[in-house]
Amino acid sequence: MTETHTWSVGDLCQAIRDTFSAVFPEEIWVEGEIVGLNVASSGHVYFDVIEPDSEGSRVDKMSVALWRGRRQGVEAVLARAEAGPLVDGIRVRIKGELSFFAPQGRVQLLMTAIDPTHTLGQLAVDRERVLRSLSSAGLLDANSALKVPLVPLHIGLITSDGSAAYNDFVNEISSSSYPFKISLAHSPVQGGEAESGLVSAIETLGDIDVDVIAVVRGGGARTDLMAFDLESVAIAVANSTRPVLSGIGHEIDRSIVDEVAHTAYKTPTACAAALVQTVGAFHQKLDLSARRIVTLAVNSHDRASEAISYSVRAIGDRARRTLDIREERLTAVSGRLSNLGLTTISRSSQRLDRISDLLRALHPDRILARGFSITRDHDGQIVRDHVPLGSTLFSETAELLITSTVSESETRESKESI
Repeated sequence: MTETHTWSVGDLCQAIRDTFSAVFPEEIWVEGEIVGLNVASSGHVYFDVIEPDSEGSRVDKMSVALWRGRRQGVEAVLARAEAGPLVDGIRVRIKGELSFFAPQGRVQLLMTAIDPTHTLGQLAVDRERVLRSLSSAGLLDANSALKVPLVPLHIGLITSDGSAAYNDFVNEISSSSYPFKISLAHSPVQGGEAESGLVSAIETLGDIDVDVIAVVRGGGARTDLMAFDLESVAIAVANSTRPVLSGIGHEIDRSIVDEVAHTAYKTPTACAAALVQTVGAFHQKLDLSARRIVTLAVNSHDRASEAISYSVRAIGDRARRTLDIREERLTAVSGRLSNLGLTTISRSSQRLDRISDLLRALHPDRILARGFSITRDHDGQIVRDHVPLGSTLFSETAELLITSTVSESETRESKESI
């Protein structure tokens, strides 16, 4: 019986290294998605590149190490291409030496170079795919169809709390003389948690009585803005019940969130300034209306006074006593005209107040708060007629969003009051 050869661990590891050297004598290019990126205190960078299957599961994985001495060259290549840093979630094409790390029994790719055009090209392909999907679903113009309130004083703000974008936006709002209220929904704006954070923040503010939602962040490389090109984030913006304004600080490219938002601005400051301008425009209209009312009242008074003076000068001394009596009456008329002008101003102001109260009273949220609900079909249309059995309906109350399935539908017979 032939004796089976037994390998020592050292011999086996050496054999594996020799095999890799024979099969992969030169550096190779590898394509995949970065996950688990970690920058060690030594300056070395470690991550995995994975290849998800068709269902998005992470199946195949390769460990990658970028030594500190090579890192500077890789980062310089990325900077020249304006591709941004290495981060989780981006697809890359990297070059390296295949190595077997015996102390851990692990195969590693020792990274030496990167192809930045591959990452940027993949981002562009993904962006076009998402835009086509949104267009076919009719979502590109959904949010822009909403009306921005005349006086949007309650702002729902989505950004990273304490960031430069947050400070720029809040400082611009605070510098105005108007009583703005800001409800902050903190969310990371890049990295692995940005997608879920942005979607959750948009949905949260949609349930609060805000007038508009502002999504802002500072500038950065194209890979820094990946979260704002994700389909899930774009769908959340498109389906928001509040007008969404974007202020994503990138002067060249527009993100997909910019495309689906009600209005897109270049920077957080510009977004805040636009809101201040909207309120200021309404304030100016009110001032102009008040000045016109006062002017009309004063002109009426002046014309009446001129008529009185002319009549007094035209009548001779023979009618002095009569004129004295008439002058007293005209003085009274003048007083009444003055009071009429002030009354007109007061009534106009009260009318403006009633219109404002009426607008608030007719706000859909007030109607829902009285116990009513709004039911829409799958296309978002309000249900008024028969719907097919089995249809899915969405009912909105003051507190809930209810999904139901039609099991019976019949015409309601009108009843006379008893």
